[in-house]
Amino acid sequence: MPMQKPPRLATGTLAFFLDFDGTLVPFDKPDESVPLVDDGLRSLLTELRNRSDGALAIISGRSIEVIDELFEPLKLAAAGEHGAEWRFTPHAHREQIIAPPGLVTAHASCEQFANRTLGVRFERKALSMVLHFHRHPELRDAAAKAAEAGCLPDSGVRVMHARGMVEVKPVDASKGHAINRFMQAFPFTRRKPVFIGDDVTDEDGFIAVNALDGVSIKVGAGNSHARYRLPDEDAVREWLESLLD
Repeated sequence: MPMQKPPRLATGTLAFFLDFDGTLVPFDKPDESVPLVDDGLRSLLTELRNRSDGALAIISGRSIEVIDELFEPLKLAAAGEHGAEWRFTPHAHREQIIAPPGLVTAHASCEQFANRTLGVRFERKALSMVLHFHRHPELRDAAAKAAEAGCLPDSGVRVMHARGMVEVKPVDASKGHAINRFMQAFPFTRRKPVFIGDDVTDEDGFIAVNALDGVSIKVGAGNSHARYRLPDEDAVREWLESLLD
């Protein structure tokens, strides 16, 4: 389906769900660099949150703890680790899914592969893990094979591909699940969801938003379930700013 620039929308009726890396900030080897969240971005999200009566959340593969550090002093509703953890309002208690036992086996397989493979870094999060190979894309197949070896049948975990990395996460954690969970909670209920993302990890979110007759926006090139497209993170910010005019 051909995709076009998203239309102007009335913020008072919307619920905003925003990916972080590659959407609000440039994607630049997330295991090696710290993205800059400038005051202009903080102000923009604060105003969008106010205009939508609080219905704005970051939906990221990063943990909520890291999201808070990056946006400090601004605190936002968020889902971290692809929906494995969440809080519905900025100061709500953080909730999370139950960690499946398969994470232990997957950890061993992924860490062993990283230890013996030059150019791969292993990152362990609370409820997921990542094999990073941003400078060596030729290692994708080998990294995926190592990750899949640790994801035994009925282990409760699965492999997910992303730019420059392979992730192992609980099968119950996805951005689609996260958005559906938020849409059943205050202040997101009975609003039209808008989700903006850039990677294959965002496709579950696009599918969920489409099913809710919302606005799904893909950033950058590539096939997607999203109904609209913006070329880069600068265009994302410009479009979001246009909703405040």
